[in-house]
Amino acid sequence: MLDYLHQSAWQSQLQPWQSPIDIEQAVSKKETPKHSAVSFLTSYQFTTVEHHGNNLQFNGQGQAQLNDRVFDFQQLHFHFPAEHLLNGKRYPLEWHFVHQNELGQQAVVAFWVKEGPIDQAMAPFYQQFSFSEGQKRLLPAKLMLPEIQKQHSAAVFNYLGSLTTPPLTRGVEWWVFQQPLSAAKFQLQQLRQQFLQDNARQVQSLSSRPIILYTEPNLR
Repeated sequence: MLDYLHQSAWQSQLQPWQSPIDIEQAVSKKETPKHSAVSFLTSYQFTTVEHHGNNLQFNGQGQAQLNDRVFDFQQLHFHFPAEHLLNGKRYPLEWHFVHQNELGQQAVVAFWVKEGPIDQAMAPFYQQFSFSEGQKRLLPAKLMLPEIQKQHSAAVFNYLGSLTTPPLTRGVEWWVFQQPLSAAKFQLQQLRQQFLQDNARQVQSLSSRPIILYTEPNLR
């Protein structure tokens, strides 16, 4: 199990351009695309869930289009509290949809989560999971992301960073939706109470990296 209490021991010499970061909207460059920068092309069909000690990994299939390039979905996981900050604010939870394209490039589509109305669509992922570290279970679940996206702002932050767990690989594209999802208090508590400690990496230096805010598309 990854030790989040001693993150300095993860890697002795960190390369620059690491993730997560504090996303400051004031320094983001705004661009208005002709269509949504991130589009979910299919529903995401989940098959299994793995227990990693301080996280759960939900495996499945699906496809997204990121700036006109198709990426295949690999797995979904979460971080308590959110790893990325927005203008210094930290949300209670962040979902990471990990993707890879045919060239091997990795991209993570992230959603912050705030406390609010119950999230029926994500309910299968907030349930009580009765198994332990190293075990794997079947999880037949379908997440209709194209339908969810119709009710969600298309505005999304984009920057180049890294994985947030070892090996902390660089060159990962990050796509963080500006508008958070919501989840009921009991949903957040039910998921969090299954783990002994938080699992968020410390915020890393921006190091002069550009952050682009792709706004709602101009459909005219």
